[in-house]
Amino acid sequence: MNEVPLEEAEPARKAFGDLTEGEREVVRDALDAIRRDPAAGREIPGWRPPSVEYTITTPLARDSAEAITVVYTHTPGMGVTVVYYFRDPQVVD
Repeated sequence: MNEVPLEEAEPARKAFGDLTEGEREVVRDALDAIRRDPAAGREIPGWRPPSVEYTITTPLARDSAEAITVVYTHTPGMGVTVVYYFRDPQVVD
């Protein structure tokens, strides 16, 4: 399967710089999953076609309630744009 092109918007690049190295590693893993399958995240309803906005939340550790959430858009044929990264103090799925 081909990977989908991925770029970061300026707010995402700035937010990435504020993350710890451990948080950055979690983000890298999430981005790998997004590249393989842009629909890997949870769709945010109400986005205008053909683009779809998603979030994907990844725990910082197996037993941690803390996580990193990646907000991104996917436009078929164009790729993925990462909008923002943020720390989630408590994940409820």
